[in-house]
Amino acid sequence: MDTIQRKMAIVTSLGKKYSGMVDVPHQTFRTTDLLNSSNIFWKSPNLKCFDNAIFMSDVRLFLGDTAVYKKFDFIQIKLCDIIYCYDDSKEIGDEMEKKRASTMVRQTNEDAQTVNIITTQVANSFYDINGIFFGLFKKKSNDNFIPLTQATIVEIYKKQDKWVQKKVKLPHNFICVSNNHIESVTFTQQA
Repeated sequence: MDTIQRKMAIVTSLGKKYSGMVDVPHQTFRTTDLLNSSNIFWKSPNLKCFDNAIFMSDVRLFLGDTAVYKKFDFIQIKLCDIIYCYDDSKEIGDEMEKKRASTMVRQTNEDAQTVNIITTQVANSFYDINGIFFGLFKKKSNDNFIPLTQATIVEIYKKQDKWVQKKVKLPHNFICVSNNHIESVTFTQQA
């Protein structure tokens, strides 16, 4: 089977971001589908240590916005530790999700919804995430990851006994948010 690699960024707790390559079975396969699969695709299954992990190669671990802490030839990241992630390829995210979602909207008669998500707090830090969701959120709430387009993220953290807000810079406007880290959610219908 021919596979391709796609650049992806995965954010875990405390501002750690892993940026590297993931194997996908074909060009049009969404990372959301990879992460929500009951059997996550691995090009080389003999490297697998955890059943609930994603394999990345040529990885950089960033602390904060730009400081590379460490480099790895390959690494496995447990899905339960991922707060949100995104493809570092614009073509696979925003536009493809809109096309897929518009087909779903026609089939289900569901409109796009603006979603506001507050994540669980980890070590005096949490995220306030806004975005557009297409389809049936209740159905997606059974998945590991929820896809959002036109996403914005604010990290809120405690620094010297005061809460501080920092807008997270995203290279594109499409992200996947882990269901395990959603503390609360609210919706408004798109006009």
